[in-house]
Amino acid sequence: MKENPKILVVDDEASIRRNLAVGMAQRGYEVDACEMGLSALEKIEAARRSGVPHNFVILDIRLPDIDGLQLLRMIKDVYPDLPVVVISGYGDEQTGERVKERHGSAYLDKPFEIEALEAEIRRIGPSEEEEPVPRPEARPEEPRSQSAYVFLRGRPDADLSGCFNALYFAEGVCYCDAVTGDWDIVLLVQAPDRRGIREWVERNAQPRPEIMQFEIHHSERPLLGKDIESFIRHHELMQAAEGLGEETGDRRKRQLLSAYVLLELDRYCVPSLYATYYFDEDVVYCDMTDDCTMAILLVQGRTCDAIRQAVSRLRSRPGVLRAKTLNIVKFQGI
Repeated sequence: MKENPKILVVDDEASIRRNLAVGMAQRGYEVDACEMGLSALEKIEAARRSGVPHNFVILDIRLPDIDGLQLLRMIKDVYPDLPVVVISGYGDEQTGERVKERHGSAYLDKPFEIEALEAEIRRIGPSEEEEPVPRPEARPEEPRSQSAYVFLRGRPDADLSGCFNALYFAEGVCYCDAVTGDWDIVLLVQAPDRRGIREWVERNAQPRPEIMQFEIHHSERPLLGKDIESFIRHHELMQAAEGLGEETGDRRKRQLLSAYVLLELDRYCVPSLYATYYFDEDVVYCDMTDDCTMAILLVQGRTCDAIRQAVSRLRSRPGVLRAKTLNIVKFQGI
């Protein structure tokens, strides 16, 4: 006996979730629904793991926790064969194009008739003879080395250009950025273990006469729900399979302005905040440190105002206790 197609509706308006659930159920579909983007990822991953995956996703663009278009991109990265219909009551002429760019299957402006949605689902659904598109083959995970952020403050009136150049090209350095704020230089360093990180600092940074103070913040993995953890792991493996997740890879766009955002978090809010920041389109990297009570985000934007708006939005979420911004600047010669 053939099972009814399974649909996941993701919309923050209860009335829309209810209307779509009733309307599509009357047409022979099994409907699951949620209001948050993170909940949607959990449901998609759990359904896949149970062997009864969703056949379609109906996704609103405006969600309380994750931008719908960013969520669309993440879903299609991990599940390229899963058809997604994007809906919105605030679309414009460019919305449909943005949906196509992120490989959305269809776009509908609210309000729409159930018949229109069903017609799109029938149009984009696979034929009975069509084989699902397999996930890209993921590379086996390599043993993880230890990463840490090293913050350096120079002595008053010290010329840090020579120090910066030496550290920039030092072995074990993934990133080296000059910043403004409480610190002068931020490094992302890798070593086999935490002892190796400390030895790197003692060998390369601490002896330099220009450096007055340093702090080490070890990168840590927060404890997440198994479905969100599974989705993030699959996403990282897909990036690695496509050559985007290698240690030497850099997802930054050099033509954009960048800043580090340091967020002190309420411990009880860490899982949801980490996942939200991980999927935020303005966040290039998201790492947890200090027993997973501080998030270090690399944020990018086209203008200083765009950076300020992104930082304001990121720090305004419930569970953020304190926030600092370190704007990245350029040293001459690098």
